[in-house]
Amino acid sequence: MSAAGFGPLVQGSTAPALLSTPGGLTADTVPGVVSAVLGALLDPLPRALLAGLPVVLAAPDYGARATAAFVNRCEEAEHEGRKLRPTEAISPEPAHLVQEFAEHSAWDGPTYVLINQRTATCQALRWARAAVATGWHRAMVVCEITHDPRHGAYLVVATLVSPGGSPVPEPPAEDPAPGSVLLRLLRGPVTGGAARGSGSAVVVSGLGLVTGYGAGVGRFWRGLVTGERALVPLTRFDPARLRSKVVGQTTVSAPPGVPRRRVLLDLALREALAGAGLSRVPERALLTAVGVVPDLAGAGAPEQVREIALEPGWCGDGVVGPGGTAAVLAHACASGTFSLAMAREWLRCGLAEIAVVTGVSSLNRYDCAAMEAVRTSSSRPARPYDLDRAGLTIGEGAGVAVLETAEHAAARGHTPAAVLGGIACRVGGAGRRRLHAEVGAQCMRAALAMAGLATVDYVHGHAPGTQQGDAAELLALETVGEQLGWDGIPLSSHKGAAGHLLHASAFPALAVAISAIRENTVPGTPGLTHALAAHRVRVLQRSERRPVHSVLVSNFGYGGSSAAMVLTAPPMSTEDSHGVA
Repeated sequence: MSAAGFGPLVQGSTAPALLSTPGGLTADTVPGVVSAVLGALLDPLPRALLAGLPVVLAAPDYGARATAAFVNRCEEAEHEGRKLRPTEAISPEPAHLVQEFAEHSAWDGPTYVLINQRTATCQALRWARAAVATGWHRAMVVCEITHDPRHGAYLVVATLVSPGGSPVPEPPAEDPAPGSVLLRLLRGPVTGGAARGSGSAVVVSGLGLVTGYGAGVGRFWRGLVTGERALVPLTRFDPARLRSKVVGQTTVSAPPGVPRRRVLLDLALREALAGAGLSRVPERALLTAVGVVPDLAGAGAPEQVREIALEPGWCGDGVVGPGGTAAVLAHACASGTFSLAMAREWLRCGLAEIAVVTGVSSLNRYDCAAMEAVRTSSSRPARPYDLDRAGLTIGEGAGVAVLETAEHAAARGHTPAAVLGGIACRVGGAGRRRLHAEVGAQCMRAALAMAGLATVDYVHGHAPGTQQGDAAELLALETVGEQLGWDGIPLSSHKGAAGHLLHASAFPALAVAISAIRENTVPGTPGLTHALAAHRVRVLQRSERRPVHSVLVSNFGYGGSSAAMVLTAPPMSTEDSHGVA
């Protein structure tokens, strides 16, 4: 990878740590090694530098192998006629690998996990170099975990990218893992001219959505506002062994041999491009994908996993050309917001002119089995924020958001749908499956501060309908509201209407935020009967007409991933709008 175009930088890397795995990858061992490697790199740094220092983790091998192990456990349980136990259900999400370090160190920056095979480390290092060269971050960390079949081990290595003029330290003479991309890239000095970034705001220019209501943001919005519930009996596969037999299932069918996720994404992409006033994805675009994992068949999973995995050699589903970049992020149910945050930084650093952020959730028995095993599924339709809530309802669908800088949109005469005024992502808190009120509140405050706001007109909650998750999120909102002087800000959730799209859950939320601003309407919460008590926010059962200029969206995920974003109305323009239909 060429370093040309980026200013003088210095990188300091840790000594590589080999993690032997004779008994296979364990949830307890890997985070400890990652924590030790990051600690060796970051503990000597001044506390002032640690504040907000981003870490980009490249973990393609881990993402594929951990998911493949789970799929194989599902297969074994199915063959034996039993259900998975909670301890079997979920391999630690890749984000969990840094959760321990976040919990026990002075570091409190954001984490981004890239799991696309072959290119994750190159993209992480390119991002770090550009962000530091343009002054977007004072420094960034790239951490890589790769599997070395020669040693039957995992290699973990981290490097700090910061301003300076010294050459990059030479790696060890004998590279213990020839497959390590990061170690190879660290050979030689990094020099060159300054990268060109942008101070322009980032806007959402187009949005596409497919849910159980059908294709289109408009269909989803109309159903949500009227209180219609697009939850139906599961017919995609035999639900006999499942406790939850109600889902947000689409009517989309796929041709033989074509994964349904491809068809769902294509529908959403067409709507998003039309809303953005584009006939195709520009050549020099960034594509981020969530809701899928790398090639699982190659990682040892059975062949029938095509519905949840990328094909071998995936390079963006043909969406981006050879001049573009395709990346896959993994942050469980907060993946969509983490992807939007990455896209925003790439645009501000000048690494792309257009970003296309995609997410998909295609109903499959593996996700259903996991949610059942960890006791999050409900036998009845979800009831977010309700005193009688009993668990989530899995949904199906896809979302695509087109992002660009306001300057770029204006240059091509396009009026955007909304401004992405603030966004914040964190990995932290203890416990792999619990949502964390404190970390969630940190993200909400940071996103509001980035947008220059202390309050908003509406909050769209993550609210999956689980006992612990809804309570933790409401506690975070009440904490922020108390600190910032909120007084009855309306709050609602869509998951009782269309279900929980898991990794892609941010896209219906984004559609709600943009539609609320455009229509000056706050939607209710389908399924809600008896709302949880709140003081600083007001949980809505039914929709209300009211001015909406700003919306806070919260997003949580397993593995300690929390995120929040603030959407605001676009500046008034005399140009014709190509906004969300």
